Amino acid sequence: MYRRKTVKNMKILLIVDAQYDFINGSLPVGGAEERMNALADFVRQHDGDYDLKIATADWHPRSHCSFAENGGTWPVHCVQFTHGASIFQPLFDALYATKGDVLILTKGTLTDREEYSIMGNDKSRKVLQRLFKKKSIEQIDVCGIAGDICVRQTLIDCFDEFGREKFRVLTDFCPSLDGGKALTELLQ
Repeated sequence: MYRRKTVKNMKILLIVDAQYDFINGSLPVGGAEERMNALADFVRQHDGDYDLKIATADWHPRSHCSFAENGGTWPVHCVQFTHGASIFQPLFDALYATKGDVLILTKGTLTDREEYSIMGNDKSRKVLQRLFKKKSIEQIDVCGIAGDICVRQTLIDCFDEFGREKFRVLTDFCPSLDGGKALTELLQ
């Protein structure tokens, strides 16, 4: 669990859903592997720049409502305790090999509720509310998969809750199903 620090001008890295099913699994996003490898390099190059690195993860029960076989929109993906739900190993390794705490938050954990945004999960939202309302946070860098869906919705919810001022989107590390159009429109 995250250890409280009294740090002035704290920087946070928020990585959305860098999981195998979105990279080369059941719901792949074009260019995701290349971009997540580049993100792992970025994390290593910025060793010590982030006081806290947060990774979010879809963590679906097998009977999740978003799956097409259960009447939803998407193929089965990120099922709890499967390889597809795992954080991409090169990125996972980089997060833990560099200075700064690491926190993994889950979403989509209830069978009957879709949670594109990490703020949609009650438990994870409360953790972020406590963290992001700290006055000592200077910047929150956001990236991940997919830029047009989960990253975008997380940003919308975070902007509504905390304002835009502290958020910076690392678009080079946001592969999208739509080529980046929806995320670009949100950021204009």
